[in-house]
Amino acid sequence: MNLDDSLHKMRLGRFVVFEGINGCGKGTQIFPFAKFLYSLDTANLVVETREPNELDENGKRAREMLASDGDPYQNVQKAVEFFALNRVIHNRVIGPLIEQGFFIISDRYWHSNFAFQHAQGISYEYIADHNKFGIRVPDLTFLLDVPVDVAFSRLDQRDGEKRRKFDSQRGFMEQVRKNYLELHLILPALIGDRSIVTIDGTLPVEQVSAEIRKEYLKRFG
Repeated sequence: MNLDDSLHKMRLGRFVVFEGINGCGKGTQIFPFAKFLYSLDTANLVVETREPNELDENGKRAREMLASDGDPYQNVQKAVEFFALNRVIHNRVIGPLIEQGFFIISDRYWHSNFAFQHAQGISYEYIADHNKFGIRVPDLTFLLDVPVDVAFSRLDQRDGEKRRKFDSQRGFMEQVRKNYLELHLILPALIGDRSIVTIDGTLPVEQVSAEIRKEYLKRFG
């Protein structure tokens, strides 16, 4: 049996995304979830990644934009383009890995664009049009939901008074959260994404982890 035959017979991997407003706790949950996947089968191959990333210049520009402390309503269309183009390159990396049986965990994906850029005034349809080609639909997306007051309290503890671009205005973040919570209704028809499961991010950390494991096993166990 040659290598191509072996890869063809391997089980397909899975693509899992963690999403939510800044301060929702997704970063805290990703590593325990990776350990959980390993615990299911020590043969599982798990890769953690993120968006935007620095696989190309578009990703670098997107990360610079996110790190700035400017007006969250600036450079809206550029943001959509940077994220989408970076996502295409990202998919060229993770797509073959998933086909070879890897489990890919991504800290953010296109859900962030729909939530944040729609809050900036861009239509869901415009964002979808920039994300329809060469981009994979996730198998499962965990949306960790917390009230903005909770998120801002966590950000105060983590970052102090220094805030990044999208963390600077409470009203803006309220709209982002609202958008996130309606994506499970919007995205199936718009882009074929039925992957979203909402998790209460205000629960104790271990309880959030348990809910994530339960939802994963419900779908794939």
